[in-house]
Amino acid sequence: MSPWRSWRPWRLGFPVWLIVGVCSGLPLAWLAFQLVARPTLIADAWPDFFRLKLLGRTLLYNGGAAIGATLLGLPVGLVLGRGRGVIAKIMWMLLPVTLLLPSLAYAYGWSQFFRLLDIHFEPAGAGDVSRCAWSLATWLWPIPAAAVGITLRRLDTNVQLQALLDGVLWRVTLRELLAPILAATAIAGVLAVQEFAVYEPTGVSVVATEVRMVFETGAFSSPDNPITAPMTNGQAEVIGPSDQSQRAANALAVSMPLLLVIALLSGGVLWTATRVSATEEIDFGAWPRSLDAGPLVTLLAVASIVIAVVVPTMSLILSLKVHRSPRDVYVEFSPQVLGSLLIATLAGMVALALALWSAVARTRWPLAVALVTFLLGGQLIAIAQIRLYNRPGLHWVYNAAPIMVIAYVARFGWVALLAGRATWSPRWRPMRDLAAVDGAGPVRSAVKVLWPLSWPLLLAAGVLVMALSLTEVPATVLMSPQRPPMLTPMLMTWVHMLRYDAMIEASLLLMSIVGVLGAFVAMLVWAYQGKRKNEKGKRFSIAAFFLFSFFLFSFTGCDKTKPEAMWLDTGTGPEQVVYPRAIAYKQQDDTFFVIDRMARVQHLDHNGKFINDWRMPEWRIGKPVGVSIGPDGNVYVPDTHYQRVMVYTPDGKLLRKWGSAGHDPGQFIYPTDIAFDSKGNVFVGEYGDNDRIQVFTPEGQFLYAFGSFGSDPGQFIRPQSILIDGDDVYVTDSCNHRLEVFKTDGAFVRVMGGVGSKLGQFRYPYGLDEDREGHLIVCEFGNNRVQMIDKKTGKGLKAWGTGGHEPGQLAYPWGVAVDKHDRIVAVDAGNNRLQVFEF
Repeated sequence: MSPWRSWRPWRLGFPVWLIVGVCSGLPLAWLAFQLVARPTLIADAWPDFFRLKLLGRTLLYNGGAAIGATLLGLPVGLVLGRGRGVIAKIMWMLLPVTLLLPSLAYAYGWSQFFRLLDIHFEPAGAGDVSRCAWSLATWLWPIPAAAVGITLRRLDTNVQLQALLDGVLWRVTLRELLAPILAATAIAGVLAVQEFAVYEPTGVSVVATEVRMVFETGAFSSPDNPITAPMTNGQAEVIGPSDQSQRAANALAVSMPLLLVIALLSGGVLWTATRVSATEEIDFGAWPRSLDAGPLVTLLAVASIVIAVVVPTMSLILSLKVHRSPRDVYVEFSPQVLGSLLIATLAGMVALALALWSAVARTRWPLAVALVTFLLGGQLIAIAQIRLYNRPGLHWVYNAAPIMVIAYVARFGWVALLAGRATWSPRWRPMRDLAAVDGAGPVRSAVKVLWPLSWPLLLAAGVLVMALSLTEVPATVLMSPQRPPMLTPMLMTWVHMLRYDAMIEASLLLMSIVGVLGAFVAMLVWAYQGKRKNEKGKRFSIAAFFLFSFFLFSFTGCDKTKPEAMWLDTGTGPEQVVYPRAIAYKQQDDTFFVIDRMARVQHLDHNGKFINDWRMPEWRIGKPVGVSIGPDGNVYVPDTHYQRVMVYTPDGKLLRKWGSAGHDPGQFIYPTDIAFDSKGNVFVGEYGDNDRIQVFTPEGQFLYAFGSFGSDPGQFIRPQSILIDGDDVYVTDSCNHRLEVFKTDGAFVRVMGGVGSKLGQFRYPYGLDEDREGHLIVCEFGNNRVQMIDKKTGKGLKAWGTGGHEPGQLAYPWGVAVDKHDRIVAVDAGNNRLQVFEF
């Protein structure tokens, strides 16, 4: 045999190895390199008292979520395994649909459920932690349900009949189900520990939330090990390292004890799966009616689904203040929806290619590598890929769709590889042998025999990866490229809010899209199991996956706009920020004040250099989203999540405060911005359940209010920023995507703009200021740009910036300020910096 022929299996498997190597192999190599290149990493990961507590509560909270998921899924699994008729078929259909729904939506749905019942938990308290764990349980229940249902389908009915005659049916059945139940609980626990989005909004500290915080800041955020706590070698370190490579290594060190636990759990699951898979076929044939799931079990199964799926979904719907048509909702979120669909579709196409070629060449090790990266979790994959591709010359990967496609295939490529591996099971061997006897090689056998028979399963894997990509949170939030814009990172900025229509609408829209994809997956699997084959379906499957590919180039263009300067970088030290959200310009001394997500107020000179800083007295449940300079030169901060106005001297001394939570005059829900009229009166915008502008004396005495919640002229849905010029009051009505103009006495004047991306249109206008010519300067959170608007006509004159991470590109800009030289300073929140430019 020639040496070239001996390498034939490797040549056949090269496409699979190439995809898995790029998506999974490179991140694993980076992680391995960290362990070799940084000898102190193991010592930093050593579980001291704090890390043991962190690991312990992570396992406690998420273990509770996994147990809850198992209890919810057990009756459903019994019906799936021993149920007949329409109810069982509906439950099989619901299984992939419900698991694919985003965890963010479940968490927000349950938050709305308790809000509707007027039950309010202390942030990060026992009740809040229980709510988070319960949210995860209602998301993960399909895993134990599927494990129980599939195992029951595999069991020998003769053995069960004999057990029934002997009066020990439940004992025998539970003995057979014990190993799959434990394995499914472990899998649910592994998935739960990877999710930080459910815990982060209310300040619950688990490993996943700390990994993100350490990567972004270099330090912990836990209340019992605050941001100033030590990170390495036991030495106190007031600020985290500004070097991204060091922060990445620190994040890896934080996660290592949990990775060890995941490895142990995964080993047990693998051993159990090996035993269960001894029976290759899943038998959907008839079984004696004496083994049918009884009415009580069926009732419990229906109750589980109602509790886990219907309740949080209906809570979202009932919490909507304004019920808009699906078309209007789609128009509002279309850039983010199309961007997410584009990236998810490309990931699904790569997964489909993996599945198809895995039916050609039997490649075992790529599946193992892909499973390892899945178990690492989305955050570590994202951190590794940021370090791999955040380099000169690779911006076409890092700042565009490719980096997200690579991340999603690294996360979920094992699904496609597993589907392809199914075509190597004993049931397929006779067909492969027959094709070989006829002289067909591996490629011809796959094309002519295997693909026509297995296409529903292989396509289902691709669509499943697509759906999972739409709802993946950890990697998406860390890496979101902005070109194209994506929906999940936008949801993450809203999930902490008490009740927010935009969050609810976007969640329901995403749930609808993923629900359709999940139903499609279920039908494909059903077709595969029923051996339904038709050429029309195959042609449709190929066309469907290429449907969105032509969008690729429309989202990856090149923009030549460059800023005059860029200030600040990531970290917690001087001239460093973590997700800045507010800026104000003090004309008296030509300086700026900036507030970030660490609730830190920084005072910067006209070149962005550090002068002084201070931290808000309370920050655990939320941070300010606005800051203003009063006529007296003092710093006015709407302390958003503590429902009050705080007044400081420029050096951080608290002078006075007013306000409390509520709906009455002088009370707030979420105050956002402050402006001042010629008399010194204080105008405070707020949203939540009030959505109004309140006017106070300089001392904080209530005078009057105007505006209310709604979409009619003179109403608001999140008035984010206020600008007063003479007796005119300009307000960014963010979630109505417009500007509104009032008189200082509250009389409505006119509306400017509407939803869209053209000049003069807006998507979530947040920041507002004006230049020396009297033009309005508006930054748009949704369009990732800054617009110049004619104050009188509302006409858009110029725009600056596009979505992205390069100079001249913006990621979720929150605020804008114009200095006396007409320099515009934009708060580039998602990139942890300020960008300075002129129109």
